[in-house]
Amino acid sequence: MAAHDESACLVTRAMPNLDPVAVDALAEAVRPLADSDPALRAWCTRANVERFLRADRGHLDKATKRLRATLRWRLEVRPETRMCTACLSSDLRSHYMQHVGWDRLGRALVYSDIGMARDKSPEKNAEHCTQVLELLEPHLRPFPNDQYVWVVDFHKFGVADMSPKVAGACLGLFGRSYPERLGGMILVGAPVLFNGLYRAVCAFADPVTVRKVRFARAPDGGGGGKSWDSVMDELFDAETKAWLETEMRENRAAWRTRAKHKSWLAAALLGDGTRHGWQHARDVETGRSSTSTKKTISNKKSSSTDVPLDENNEPVCRSVPGHDIRGCASFIAGPACVAARRAALAHAEAGAATRGVLLAAARRNGEDGKNDDARFRADERIYADDDAGEVFYDAEEHAFACDEGGAF
Repeated sequence: MAAHDESACLVTRAMPNLDPVAVDALAEAVRPLADSDPALRAWCTRANVERFLRADRGHLDKATKRLRATLRWRLEVRPETRMCTACLSSDLRSHYMQHVGWDRLGRALVYSDIGMARDKSPEKNAEHCTQVLELLEPHLRPFPNDQYVWVVDFHKFGVADMSPKVAGACLGLFGRSYPERLGGMILVGAPVLFNGLYRAVCAFADPVTVRKVRFARAPDGGGGGKSWDSVMDELFDAETKAWLETEMRENRAAWRTRAKHKSWLAAALLGDGTRHGWQHARDVETGRSSTSTKKTISNKKSSSTDVPLDENNEPVCRSVPGHDIRGCASFIAGPACVAARRAALAHAEAGAATRGVLLAAARRNGEDGKNDDARFRADERIYADDDAGEVFYDAEEHAFACDEGGAF
């Protein structure tokens, strides 16, 4: 019965049938503010009005206060026009959180790896969360599946990640300006170290949010919680589960030589999430790195902080064949991923980290991007500077196993 109740918390929506009179009253209460700006008017749809009324369980005064505050915030910040300034101008690897797919109900899947985020600032993390949510909002399904499920990998989680201020900033943002969007949060591979932070966060977090949290063991069995297969099979189809498993296994197996160089923003700009090391390429271009720039594919080892570059100063480091960090193939072909690339391209010229070699490569890739460079054909199985003894988890082979009737 407990397992059934836990599952229900991830899919049951509060107040599925709202009083139309109350919805009209809330819409009328915020109309002067919403009508003061075209962008606010376009955003303040009946579905969003219903969402805020639902978040406050039909309490009109509370919903009016929250919705007005959100409209004022949107008017001041213009979140739909912005992207994470840390990722754009400080370091392409500042954060590793992005929309990568959909769950079985059609809800958005947001994936993040805590240890891969180099920026630990509460404000910048909240800014990046805003970017992620604004990019996925236009692509959400109608109620009751107008939500996202957030899968958080605790790979490389450490003492530097223990501040409750980061979690507080993001959870505060969700509750204040994006209520009723979080459908579930799956914490994968959480270590014992996390227990103290979790208790601290639960003390101030919305109890409704806390009930949406689930713990799952990592694909390699690490951390606490339910088994990887039981949680993933409940929420995701075989393709999406395979993408998550490939991503997590690669980040563990090839941390020094590949995973620590990944950047979602670079992948989005290029229209290609198979190549990694663009921050190093930019550092070489701007003189921030004194490393030799003319490295080509070889079996030789390089420094754990370097990425091999080709004759064009572009990185040659690749993920395992068939794996793109933007998401699984069906998601990459969809409108949400295409829109994310267009947004990244629109902001790239203004970013200190995105200008130069990365933007030039992105423009060469054209409107739709590409990841079919003949030098890196999947059947050649070329990996740049792999960790000694690491075992690769091949996305293509796993996909074939799923098709042949595995445990999915």
